[in-house]
Amino acid sequence: MINPTIASTAINQAGLDAIGPASGQLAAQWAEATPGYDAAAMTLSLAGSARWHAMTGGLLQWHAFGVSSLTDAAGAALTGVVGVFRFHPQAALRLQRLIGARFDGRTDDRAARPVPVCAAIRDGDPPAETGSMTENDPPLAPVNATVGTPLSFGTLTFHDENGLIIDPVAVACLFRDLMRGFPALRNDDAGAATELEASTATTGGIGTIAALATGRRVHIVDPFLGPWQDRAGGAGLRIGSGSRLGAGPHDWPNGQTLQLTDTAGDVRFGFSPEGTLATTALNPPTLPTTPVPAGSSAPTLEREFFRVMAIDLGLHLRGNRTGSDIDGVPGADDATTREPAPVVRDGSTVDLLVNGHTMLGAVSEVLARTGLKLAVSPTIATDIDFPDNRADRWPARPPTVETPQALSAEQSARARSDVTASYVGTGPDVVLTWPAGSLPAEAHVRAFPRVDPGPAIVPLSELDFARRGDGASGIASAAGLTLLLKDPYRVGTGAPPGSPTLRFDLLIVTRNGSVDGRLLGGLEVSVGTGATAPTPPAQTNLLNGVPLNQRGIAPAPILGLPPTAPATGSDPVLAALGEAAPREAPRFRTMARTETIVAADDSAAPGQWHAVLSAGFLNARSLRDDARLGSPGNPAGPEDHAPGVRITGPLAADLARSALRRTHHLSIRMAELDNGRWADPAAGTDNFAGAVLRNIAQTVEAPELDLLPESLVHGLPDDWAGLISTLGPLLPPSMSSLASSIPAPGAGDRWVDEVKRETFATKHGRRDSQWSWHWAIAHARRFIYIETPLFGVTAAGTDDHEVDLIEALRQRLEDTPDLRVVIATPKRIPFGPGYESIAQYFHQARNQAFETLKTEAPRRVVIYHPMGFPGRPEVIRGTVGIVDDVWMLVGSSAFSRRGLTLDGSVDAVFIDKRIRHGVSRSIREFRRLVMARTLGLTPPTPGDTANANWVRLAQQTGAFELVREIVGRGGDGLIEPLWPGLPLAELPAQDRAISDPDGRGFSAVLGAFVDLLAALGQDRV
Repeated sequence: MINPTIASTAINQAGLDAIGPASGQLAAQWAEATPGYDAAAMTLSLAGSARWHAMTGGLLQWHAFGVSSLTDAAGAALTGVVGVFRFHPQAALRLQRLIGARFDGRTDDRAARPVPVCAAIRDGDPPAETGSMTENDPPLAPVNATVGTPLSFGTLTFHDENGLIIDPVAVACLFRDLMRGFPALRNDDAGAATELEASTATTGGIGTIAALATGRRVHIVDPFLGPWQDRAGGAGLRIGSGSRLGAGPHDWPNGQTLQLTDTAGDVRFGFSPEGTLATTALNPPTLPTTPVPAGSSAPTLEREFFRVMAIDLGLHLRGNRTGSDIDGVPGADDATTREPAPVVRDGSTVDLLVNGHTMLGAVSEVLARTGLKLAVSPTIATDIDFPDNRADRWPARPPTVETPQALSAEQSARARSDVTASYVGTGPDVVLTWPAGSLPAEAHVRAFPRVDPGPAIVPLSELDFARRGDGASGIASAAGLTLLLKDPYRVGTGAPPGSPTLRFDLLIVTRNGSVDGRLLGGLEVSVGTGATAPTPPAQTNLLNGVPLNQRGIAPAPILGLPPTAPATGSDPVLAALGEAAPREAPRFRTMARTETIVAADDSAAPGQWHAVLSAGFLNARSLRDDARLGSPGNPAGPEDHAPGVRITGPLAADLARSALRRTHHLSIRMAELDNGRWADPAAGTDNFAGAVLRNIAQTVEAPELDLLPESLVHGLPDDWAGLISTLGPLLPPSMSSLASSIPAPGAGDRWVDEVKRETFATKHGRRDSQWSWHWAIAHARRFIYIETPLFGVTAAGTDDHEVDLIEALRQRLEDTPDLRVVIATPKRIPFGPGYESIAQYFHQARNQAFETLKTEAPRRVVIYHPMGFPGRPEVIRGTVGIVDDVWMLVGSSAFSRRGLTLDGSVDAVFIDKRIRHGVSRSIREFRRLVMARTLGLTPPTPGDTANANWVRLAQQTGAFELVREIVGRGGDGLIEPLWPGLPLAELPAQDRAISDPDGRGFSAVLGAFVDLLAALGQDRV
């Protein structure tokens, strides 16, 4: 056993050798001959029998068919037989910390310049076994190599934690100066001190290699870590007054800045792996004047290497909306190139909301503002209690009124034995009652009935509620607790069973200084009669203060929401004018409008807007926090998962405009837009750049405009006078006020923009998210995470406006061997009653899409179903998409043709311009949190050792492998492998034209809906 005395003695006697390969000791002798250097390719080459030596401690592993995670100077993956020498992880971390401290003056254990974590050798001397390997064989077993160990001859490259190449002479200069500043780092058996200096070094000494080149080099990459593509016609990068730059590497002389050719464009750039993307010119970094460690010589680097990340925000966020291919991404259709594009907003503040509870807390924060308030959701409830803010949660919420107690053994027994149950009157509801002292005071108590769900058109074994129903919950007091179970036998309007036994599970979550949960399973109680339903406390939330004419709803039966009134007439568009308050959004029959937006300003001009975007309903269904503890402190209900974003700044103004479109008909919206609060906001100063994306079928935004000729729509003037003179004679009487109300000059641009957007959306629909997704998928290199309610093909034809993102994913998996994909989707398609056959279609579509991807890359694609409380599959509302931790989409769309082109939705797409470890800081953190949530992981508290799986989630490859392992074991009770849906013989699926229609030309296929609409009835469409 090692103790402090033994460890101290070992260090005193052996120095850093006592730590072994983890020490970070370095070799002063790199090779057995002087290598050749190719500055453009960033390679060193040894020919003949001369071998490279291990520069530090690590493992050597030979790959017979390339290494997809490592790229060369052109951004291509290394191919052929490759020996990868990976530094010991602790050695790599130690070197990163020392490099950051000595050369960048950092104290956060990070380095501003690329730090090698491995070296690759090609055209070397691999073991003979590689000659007989096949492409599907794993690499050879790694071989331990201590510092100074001979490796192989061949072409050598160094790579950072993201696999990107680093100039090898710059690496030699870094390591040499570290050994000068920290003499203990030099391993005595791997080269003498004389090897550090060119004047005394031998042919393969680090001093000789460090002298092969001088000067500063810079390599430019895009956010996905591919080579930067300079695009004529827009802003570019240059050094000083030089010519525009591609990826390089380029020489970067002293005294010259790396700068934009035009700071007014969408291009941003900054250092990577640590930096911030902006328009500010970059000066060559200088070395610190205060040496680290103290008393050492000042750092000297004859050769330096830097990486810069550059981004075109317009392409990154909106995708390719031009008519031509860009970077191999096909152009858009003519209508899309003409319509007003989403506006790129720079400098907003974005807070990512990991679940519905925090989302509703953010809603309360926004509604606390003093200005205009707008609220949009499929349904809005004002009679439930929302959290006051994002941090307002169990155990502090709801506030205690008694002294919290722990759960005693006696109470565990009494919770089982003392409970009684009775029907309420002659109805199907059941009251559960616990007497005084049988439950711990201030504990969250939730009953999950295990009951026959009643008549169903599918087998009970296939129903998610056959095991645990939604149940009921409450906060226990010293006087006991009464819970009302709504129709636990699921008889609906039928007669409830006589004198039945109620079987249920009981969850008790205490908060007496710590949060402890205990599940008591298999409780049974006979149900009597004569109970009175408990009176719920009167509750309200800040939505109650939003005037009715500033609310928008869309209760679509396909979402399981009953309409405000049965549909009437034969018009395929429901609530076409939507003049009532709250305004009910116009939609096609069987269509959903899924966005939830709450926005408010501070009465400024332009307004300082605050907004929340989600797909969660503004009701109790979204009050879900810690699902595996039964969402303590919240009412019982379905396992809805409703993440979102809270935005402050210019991007929130665009969300507010989207909410205004839903709450105000165009004919009355224009007067509101004349208010100065809607003036175009200035760019913000925070770190997020983003865009609001809108998806909607044609016709429904303003059906009155659908009759306008397409040629007229495409040629609309850009000034208000010209616009109204063109449209005025064609407007219907319901919109005549538009033509007679010429706005003040200051609002003219807003009026033109709004009318053109509404007209284009009515004529062609919008599919903004499709174009953004296509760009991100086409550039993905490492990891795609998709969390979505529907997953299937997104196009069925080959028209210019159609893009099949499943095929794009398949193609990218084929082209990019290091790419991995994780898909999280609900076990059961979240559609309402009557839509079972359409849900069945989406089960089949999901199966086919996954099979397509799995066939292309069997070990690089995983799909699973998240769980809420154990035994209760989760309902996912909306989509979270993350690509390479640098592109993120959050909103209410779904990854299907219906979800991206027919159903109305709003998404926001972002990048956090703060780059950490070569990726977007907040996106990486959010991706880690959303994945951890489904895997039952939580961040470590300060001072605690992090869970190993939490650590694995930080890296994209590690996160994928963790999910793949858990799914391979059946889910570990945390998640579920793919459920294929019911056999088609038991429940036939509706065809694609009905289930998953395209948003353009929907009216042309309405004839196929006749039988379905008749079967659903006017109250289910």
